[in-house]
Amino acid sequence: MMGPDDLFFLEACRSVGKRKADADKKADIDLTPEAIDEVAATIVYTISSGAVFPPDLAMRLRKAARDGYLESITGKIIGGLN
Repeated sequence: MMGPDDLFFLEACRSVGKRKADADKKADIDLTPEAIDEVAATIVYTISSGAVFPPDLAMRLRKAARDGYLESITGKIIGGLN
């Protein structure tokens, strides 16, 4: 059975982060680093359907979402999935 610490969830957070950044670029929206962190937290909350994860796992998922967002904005690969 797949759990929230599965690579699928990390990649899902990263991919949604990229899509959000693409939408923001098209809309000519620039976010502050704090706002990007809020977007990442919202992505994790949405993907988890509101489930509460242990802090270390939630942090890894938020980092994946944030990295995906920043990758799309900068065009550079940031971080890794592990």
